[in-house]
Amino acid sequence: MVLNSKQRQIGRDNFADAVSVTRRQFLAGAAAIPTAASLYWGYGQLKGDPVRAGIIGCGDQGNYAHLSQSNPDYIRFVAFSDIRPSSVKRTWETLHSMYGAEAKDATLYENYQEMLARDDIELVVVAAPLHLHAKLTIDALAAGKHVLCEKLMAKTITECKEMIRAADAHKRLLAIGHQRHYSYLYANALSIIEQQEILGDVKHIRAYWHRNQTGNGAADARTGKHDGWHRAIPDTDRNIDFAAHGYKSLEELISWRLFDRTGGGLMVELGSHQLDAASIFLGKVHPIAVLGSGVNSFFEDKREVHDHIFLTFEFPQDVVVTYSSICTNRFDGYGEQVMGPRGTMVVQEERDAYLFRETTDKDTRVTWAEDRMGRPTVASGSTTAWSSGVGKADTLGSRGYREQQEHLCWIIRNGGFDSEHKPRCHGRVALADAVVALSANLAMRTKQRINFKSEWFDAESDAAPEKEFPVA
Repeated sequence: MVLNSKQRQIGRDNFADAVSVTRRQFLAGAAAIPTAASLYWGYGQLKGDPVRAGIIGCGDQGNYAHLSQSNPDYIRFVAFSDIRPSSVKRTWETLHSMYGAEAKDATLYENYQEMLARDDIELVVVAAPLHLHAKLTIDALAAGKHVLCEKLMAKTITECKEMIRAADAHKRLLAIGHQRHYSYLYANALSIIEQQEILGDVKHIRAYWHRNQTGNGAADARTGKHDGWHRAIPDTDRNIDFAAHGYKSLEELISWRLFDRTGGGLMVELGSHQLDAASIFLGKVHPIAVLGSGVNSFFEDKREVHDHIFLTFEFPQDVVVTYSSICTNRFDGYGEQVMGPRGTMVVQEERDAYLFRETTDKDTRVTWAEDRMGRPTVASGSTTAWSSGVGKADTLGSRGYREQQEHLCWIIRNGGFDSEHKPRCHGRVALADAVVALSANLAMRTKQRINFKSEWFDAESDAAPEKEFPVA
């Protein structure tokens, strides 16, 4: 969605008016609420007792979404495991940037089981390729560790349910990294949708993630590749015994997102976030049915996953959510447009939100009285920040990676598995996200409409969509 500067400013102002509390008003009352985290997510400081953690899988997500985003007042990474020399080198550099000279106290393990055997490690972050999520998570839970596993939860719904059952059996916390559950921006967007008089009865959400990876027809001069999923193989990784680690080729190890056996394609990597948000916007309801098309219309690198996907989800109350993810045009960028008879809200690239009144007038400005909001919120933006007093700044433009770690660690220190507090995206919440994403893939692969079944969303049931719609 392309808006001119005046339209963007009007949309931002409308959004700020709708959430009712200005930055200045929030800061004036902050003495009673010391951090944004306590206001939004209900957790506090750990007071000098960070959770000791290890991480398995130190690629982009491991380094950038987990290590680099971590708050040392809540979590201390003391060990990591990866089989790629290039990832190991990058991880040491990341740890040094985080801990300085104390980074040397961390321990590298090629065999993750040796790391799990350590009694002092309380939490394990799983950021390995998708097909390994279930095994690594279940092994960590069996070793008595709490687990934060990257999204998507697992490769199949059967595996997702096995992970939940393992967490219950071993009485350990299981959280899944759909970080938008900890996004201040999305929390404020939801508070607007919940006020029926603002947008009205939402009947359509358009979600999209559009990228242009064509390079105007030319591959990247440095890598020889067109996109970030098809990686150049670093020289330091060329001698890896990929077969010993269960891979069919070195390319499958390095570019695992391109292959059906190891990855899940655009719907899993990108769309799962946005359908998760759509479901929350609609009241945490499950879809009724999905149909869609997936094609390979640009890349000629023998990838097995689609490079363009188009899906339609039917939700209760005759609500339709459409989703598209394409690789040859970035005009729209990525985001969600939530449409009701009274207005439209646009959440764009996890940084900005715009609100427009449905009107025939030229002026699209809208305002709502402050007392219409049911809870304290603040206007979100990419530049809003203040000191949290616990090490790092609370940033209302945060994508939620840090907050999901902090909340999980706070729960570990305040009752653990038996606490009345639960991660916002615990296993059963993430199961629903996985059902939606993986069923969408099945709809595209089998070229048929798939009706969702309630038992697929039930962790105690053995039913799973992959059992009913097998793909050769």
